[in-house]
This record gives sequence, C-alpha cells and structure tokens, in this order.
Amino acid sequence: METISIILNFLLASGLAGRLLFFRSKRRKEEAEADSAEIDNTEKIVSMQSEHITRLDGRVEKLEEKVDKLEIIIEHKDVEIDRNHTIIRQAYKCPTPADQCPVLIKRSKMDKGRKEAKNE
Repeated sequence: METISIILNFLLASGLAGRLLFFRSKRRKEEAEADSAEIDNTEKIVSMQSEHITRLDGRVEKLEEKVDKLEIIIEHKDVEIDRNHTIIRQAYKCPTPADQCPVLIKRSKMDKGRKEAKNE
C-alpha cells in the first residue's frame, strides 16, 4: 500500500498525471489552431488565384478581339494577293508590250484608286 502511495504522490507532485490527462486536449487544441491557420492560408491563396484568373480572363478577351480583327485583315490581304496573282498571270499571257498591256494598265488604275481611298 505504501508503494502505491509513493507512486501516486510522485505522479501527482511531478505533474505527470496532469500532463497525461490534459495532453490530448492540448494537442487537439493545437491541431485545431493549425487547421484553422491552414484554412485561412488556403482561403487567401484561393482569393489571390481568383483575382489572377479574372485579370487573365480580361486579357484573353482583349487578345481574342485583336485576333478577330487580324483575321479580317488577313482575309482582305489574301483576297488582294489572289487578285494580284490573277492580274500578273494574265499580264504574262498578254502578247502586247508591258507599257501597252491592258491588264497592267488596269492594275495600275486599281492601285491608284486604292491609294486615293486610303488617303481620304
């Protein structure tokens, strides 16, 4: 019985019993605080990523508009190049000298008309 009393006095006096009894609740509290901090950090990261995505969406929309405009310009240029190729092919078939070739004369007039339209 005396040994039991000595053991109990040792456990209670050293605080070992208190540590054993309250260690789990302290550990749970620390884990809960760590989880809370981790959740806060995750929320901040998600918020930052959301803002970044919103900015990138705006940039993508602007770039899509520019691409659409460039596609239209390219289409017009392709039509113009095809027209010029046809004119040049016809000019090579023309038996008259270059300064009298009706195809080249017409091309010259068309080029002048385009230049005047751009200047206005």
